[in-house]
Amino acid sequence: MELLQKAKIRFARLRVHWDRFSSSTRGQWVLWTLRQALTVGVVGYLIYRMSQIGWADIWASMPRTPWFYVIFAGIYLTLPIFQSIIFGVIWGRSPVTLLPPALKKRVYNKDVLSYSGDVYLYFWARDRVADWTDRELLHSLKDNAILSSVASTIVAFGLLAGFLFSGYVALPDTIIEHEVLYLVGGILVGGIIIAVGVNFRSVVFGLAGRTLATVFGLHIVRLFVVMTLQVLEWNVVMPEVALEIWFTFLSLQIITTRIPFLPSRDLIFLAAGIELAGAVEVSKAAIAGVLGVHSVLDKGLNLLLFAVVSAWDRETPAPTLEGTDEATAPGAVLEGEQAAAASEADSAASAPPAGEAEQGR
Repeated sequence: MELLQKAKIRFARLRVHWDRFSSSTRGQWVLWTLRQALTVGVVGYLIYRMSQIGWADIWASMPRTPWFYVIFAGIYLTLPIFQSIIFGVIWGRSPVTLLPPALKKRVYNKDVLSYSGDVYLYFWARDRVADWTDRELLHSLKDNAILSSVASTIVAFGLLAGFLFSGYVALPDTIIEHEVLYLVGGILVGGIIIAVGVNFRSVVFGLAGRTLATVFGLHIVRLFVVMTLQVLEWNVVMPEVALEIWFTFLSLQIITTRIPFLPSRDLIFLAAGIELAGAVEVSKAAIAGVLGVHSVLDKGLNLLLFAVVSAWDRETPAPTLEGTDEATAPGAVLEGEQAAAASEADSAASAPPAGEAEQGR
């Protein structure tokens, strides 16, 4: 027990130090520099690999069918549409009015930093969702982020397990020999996590149980819609490729998108996809063309819609940090949690072990 207590104290102190560093000016600069360096490295590698494949071949392999671009639009809009519906359910607002900030939230989260879009949406909602307090808005955004992450993890691992055990993706021999054991173990672990989440939902979540179930169900539907459209997008360009190959690419995309705080995930998936194409005997030029066009369209549409929604924000000014109540601002809440954690850690460190306390009585 004493060893566990020391581990908890060290973890609490490390968390406080990390939160202070990541929220400081120096820490933000270091993290920004690392993200940019990684992005530059990935872009440089892509230029090198595409030069080896041949730019002329990649250009010739670019999608020509209009269905590719129709499906791309569906993939792009699915997330903001579902987010506007979800926050419409939570806040009791029309999804139509929430669609523009949901579009901008997508750009922030995808091209700036994970969860920066949630911060933007918080400040946007402060003056527009007047019947909710600042703390209630923070809790609603936190609950949605947790449910989205849980749903993504369940769907991702569920699909990966389905692809692996159904033979769509090759399994290592060691797993094939004990596939039933791994399957039962995965089900047990998933069941335990769900049971813990249900029993302690009042501690973790602030929203009502029915609202939580609705939001979670919408996230599950959204994920299946996006993944189905993604496979269709690839298939309409190269219908001669077997679905098993596309499921393998989808598995790779699932893995890359589950890495937290990773910048330019689409570029990293593009680089990994080019390497995978050689392994599954699919044209590297065709894969580079399809994934490259998707990435360029995504970046370009992000820029366009960001400008459009920003102009819309100026017409209906979104709340800014000026005038924010210090007690309810996200930074203040975070600092309060950090101070509490630090206090708890210091108290635990200075308190004598239970045995010593009893001896002193």
